[in-house]
Amino acid sequence: MKRVAAFLLIFALCFLVGCAQPSYFVEFSLSQNAYSGGRKLSKSEISDLQSEISGLLHEIESQISTEIEESDVSRINAAAAGEEIRVGEHTAAMLEICSDLYEKTNGAFSPALYNLSRLWKFTPEFEGEYSVPRPEPSADLIAETLVNSSFEDIQIEGDSVVKQNGSVKLDLGGIAKGYMSDCVRELILQKYPDFCGTFSVMSNSVLMGEKQEDSAGLGYTAMLENPRAAVTGGTSPNGGLYFAELSQVAVSTSADNYRFYVYDDTIYKHIIDPFTGKPSQNGVISVTVLVPLSLENAGALADAYSTAGFCMPLTETLDFYRSLWEECGIGAVVITSDFCYAVVGDYTVLQPKEYAELIRPELTDSVENVFSLREGEALDTVVPDEREREYISLFKEK
Repeated sequence: MKRVAAFLLIFALCFLVGCAQPSYFVEFSLSQNAYSGGRKLSKSEISDLQSEISGLLHEIESQISTEIEESDVSRINAAAAGEEIRVGEHTAAMLEICSDLYEKTNGAFSPALYNLSRLWKFTPEFEGEYSVPRPEPSADLIAETLVNSSFEDIQIEGDSVVKQNGSVKLDLGGIAKGYMSDCVRELILQKYPDFCGTFSVMSNSVLMGEKQEDSAGLGYTAMLENPRAAVTGGTSPNGGLYFAELSQVAVSTSADNYRFYVYDDTIYKHIIDPFTGKPSQNGVISVTVLVPLSLENAGALADAYSTAGFCMPLTETLDFYRSLWEECGIGAVVITSDFCYAVVGDYTVLQPKEYAELIRPELTDSVENVFSLREGEALDTVVPDEREREYISLFKEK
């Protein structure tokens, strides 16, 4: 399962959930300020809830992990063409959602890219080597692998999966975190139907109900991580942008500062473009997607859509998110290598100085804004900011 940039809730408390393989884990956090019916949940209630959630995450991972030999996904990947594989409820549900999202994104989101990820050495077997500089695979090898990376070669009917091409392999990492967060939310609501609180599964966060302890009157507030913190200063170097007045929303961020390497003045990120067979190169460095919890599979949608934004020309990416906003209220924040950002949807997005003015006015003068709101229409060709070139040079030196 791929690691992507964490959408960091300001109040998050990390709780690690161990998995079947020692080298793999799911990061899960549950806010200690959780309420039900206006009553704050006790420490023991939260502990019991965490235990149940841990068991649920284990159950899901046992079906969809590429690292567990007997998982559904591993059995699908090992199957020959025409061989029928029966899968568990979570795998079947995820594949159904994937099929829908593959169509809605015109193929920009695809769960059939495991072979390409392995070709570029971003699969778990290369952990510890992700950042090692290396030349691109040959064009012929990329083309050959691309042929064996088509989701259209996967036939899904209920709990039955059949591959038309035995070489195709799945990786559900682009949707698994969001799907897990949907399942966690359902579990919580079964126990506490009027639950108010927050939790995160890796880079997917879910903000349920209205914030109860809200002396500042800002609702749920959250920080969008600065993917270029390595070359920017300020008193809050990880805070590129901030959200305020959030509630009843699932949020997912994908960015290029996790699992990447620099070679020949180019950043090669782990997010593979299913059309080119290469790491995404559309000028996007971070995408955050916000999906109202009123939509079915909100977490899964946020997860997949944040990945898809890396796999289209920039103008198409922004048009795609605008269409989602108009159709169903899904918003997005897209940051590009020219250190500009675009906001799609009616969400309150604050610069660091604006946020400091609201919560710590005395720090306003010492806080630096990193990104600028994009003015005018975007172009598909993004001219990198000087700080982007500095960032690339920083990793070249290593």
